Amino acid sequence: MNHKALEMICAYLKPKIFKENEMVVEAGQPLNAMLIIIAGSLQAYQPIKVAGEACPSTSFETLDKGMFVGEQLLDWAPKTKTFDDQPVSFKTIRCSKRAEAFALTIDDLKTLVLSKSIFLKSKGEV
Repeated sequence: MNHKALEMICAYLKPKIFKENEMVVEAGQPLNAMLIIIAGSLQAYQPIKVAGEACPSTSFETLDKGMFVGEQLLDWAPKTKTFDDQPVSFKTIRCSKRAEAFALTIDDLKTLVLSKSIFLKSKGEV
């Protein structure tokens, strides 16, 4: 992605604050935004199915400043035809302590894709 495309994306980023223990996204639910964590941390885990019910895993991944949630939306957006087929999260992500992030929502991503050519390769890009 070229510098101009990154600038256009940055113009759509919105600040988001998550409270301690707040659910960010649940496994199996559609991703509604891509997040860039700028402060605090989030915990990600894959739920374990026990007797058909989801139970929290004991294997947590900590997502800290500079890490992303939902970055697969950037691969999905230029390929989708309807924007109704959002990818789902394979992990449950919960705020472990207060966290701050910049969010690029599905609606803003749709606006970028439909109104701008940010996902077209420029000359020299592979």
